[in-house]
Amino acid sequence: MPKLPINRELELDWRENLEPHLRALLERKHARQGKGSYKPRLASDVAERLDRLLTASGAKGGSDNVRRMGGGASKEQFVFDLVDSTGIATEKLVLRMDPLEGIIETCRAREAQVIDAINGTVPAPSIAFVDPDGQHMGQPAMITRFVSGDTKPRDSSSGPSGVGIVIGESASAALIPQYLDNLVAIHGFDFAAADLSTYAVPEAGTNQAALWQLNFWERVLENDQVDASPLLTYTACWLRERAPICAQPVLLHGDYRLGNFMFDEDTLEMTAVLDWELAHIGDFHEDVAYALEPLFCSRDAQGQALIASMMSERAYLEGYFERSRRVIDPEVLLWYQVLTGFKLSLMNFASGVRAARDGTNHQSAFLGFLAACHVGLSANLCHLLEGESA
Repeated sequence: MPKLPINRELELDWRENLEPHLRALLERKHARQGKGSYKPRLASDVAERLDRLLTASGAKGGSDNVRRMGGGASKEQFVFDLVDSTGIATEKLVLRMDPLEGIIETCRAREAQVIDAINGTVPAPSIAFVDPDGQHMGQPAMITRFVSGDTKPRDSSSGPSGVGIVIGESASAALIPQYLDNLVAIHGFDFAAADLSTYAVPEAGTNQAALWQLNFWERVLENDQVDASPLLTYTACWLRERAPICAQPVLLHGDYRLGNFMFDEDTLEMTAVLDWELAHIGDFHEDVAYALEPLFCSRDAQGQALIASMMSERAYLEGYFERSRRVIDPEVLLWYQVLTGFKLSLMNFASGVRAARDGTNHQSAFLGFLAACHVGLSANLCHLLEGESA
């Protein structure tokens, strides 16, 4: 990694130097901050709005049996039956709807677009309907077709958002190749041939991919932090001084980790890669580094981290290289590990805390609980910045 990374846009204000669609997204969020609270939606209200959306979308029928789903630190989630004109259920659908604020600010139209594009390359939920601006649902929303499977074995416990899942040796043997193959397939996807009009491509051979990500998350820090954090301020400076060059941008999932894939426990087949809202185009090291975060790992009997609760770090990195033939640069990987800790801290310590304080989310108490993750994330950031192994 060059000691003096190339940056052809130093004259730009860093606040403006990020992916245009995401810059506009943050600006809209910042403009509505402090202007009201949010109450969880009642199933009856959701059902009424769903029928408006379905009618406007040309669906022949309506919704029935609308009920809330668990999980989701940033979205309200409901499952319902799509019924025909005679009231007979034809399929089960899942609704993900934005509150006013959450731990991350993302775009439903953008997420739907990448899922439509990637489906068939890797298993993913298929898109049924989208209300990108909340015209019918009141808040931006996306509806996908229900996918069977689970994120953990039936006899395994877990914490919030998939944290703490233990996969087990027998399931891991079957799931590891699929986990790695899907990640490699995402990175090998021909995004230039797909309809990804809401996505911008950073310039190859520059550090624009790294800076776009850093600038986005620094904007989040600036807009959302409730309490100052010297560690996060230092980390941002450390990242800016070392922003690496990306030779060949690829499609990234952005949140590829334990808890974000489903599998059938009987067949041990992965049925879906979930949560595409952080997808973007950038450096493959970013996705590879993300799963290394200790928060998303379990531990073996010797206390060593198991990536995605299934494999050692060495097996993970070697398995990725063997399948992709992409050479992992340790310095670039470290940079993206630090970026991972930085942005996860911002989600929980800044955005989540602010939403909980201001009452702009449907589960403020849960967001307050998630803020405790900042302790472990901070400890790992310190180890990485000191050059130690986590």
